[in-house]
Amino acid sequence: MIQQPPPQGQPMPAPQQGQPPVTIDAVMALLRDGAMRRFRIDIEVDSTITGDESQERADRTSFIEATTKFIEAWGPIVAQQPIMAQLAGELLLFGTRAFRVGRSLEEVIEETVDKLEQQAAQPKPPPQPSPEDQAKIQQAQIKAQAEGAKAQADVQGLQIKGQTDQQAAQVDMAGKVMDHQHKTAEHDMEMRKLAAETAADAEKLRNKAMADQNAHRLKLEQMEHAARQAMKPKPKGEK
Repeated sequence: MIQQPPPQGQPMPAPQQGQPPVTIDAVMALLRDGAMRRFRIDIEVDSTITGDESQERADRTSFIEATTKFIEAWGPIVAQQPIMAQLAGELLLFGTRAFRVGRSLEEVIEETVDKLEQQAAQPKPPPQPSPEDQAKIQQAQIKAQAEGAKAQADVQGLQIKGQTDQQAAQVDMAGKVMDHQHKTAEHDMEMRKLAAETAADAEKLRNKAMADQNAHRLKLEQMEHAARQAMKPKPKGEK
């Protein structure tokens, strides 16, 4: 309840019984209350309400023009320096309160200022590159992709060459192994043939030695028989 001030020269009426006294601390707490700041007490008399419509239209046009110029001037500043959003909002409210026609927009302006301050408190996204920078980035990406594809092709070529060289080495080694095995087989065959020939020659020599030994023994036996026959006495009457 708002009380009318007493006439000059008369003291302020005492608070009614049961109603707490109004102190400076209570007044300062009310002024610091963010929610209560959105409410405005407007006391008008009939003489202030009745006005010229043309003057009100002029005031509205002047308010819109002033607000537009303010936003055009401070918009880029706030965009570049978000920390200036609070000051810009307070200046806009300061100017708006000077226009009676702008009182109905104060709450909307305050809400907008709060949103701007919250947005300014958030981390600023990184700036978007210009079209020239985007073209350079795309060219760099294409170049990097081409170099990566070339490097991958080189690696694949080296891998294929390595596999080919390994296969060729394996084939060459297999050929050498087969050649060695063939030569070893030929050597084994020659050794077996030589061994067989040697065994045959030895058998021939053994058989010849046995034949010569038998012939020599037979000859000795014949000589011994002839000697015994010669040593026997002859019968009488034989000459």
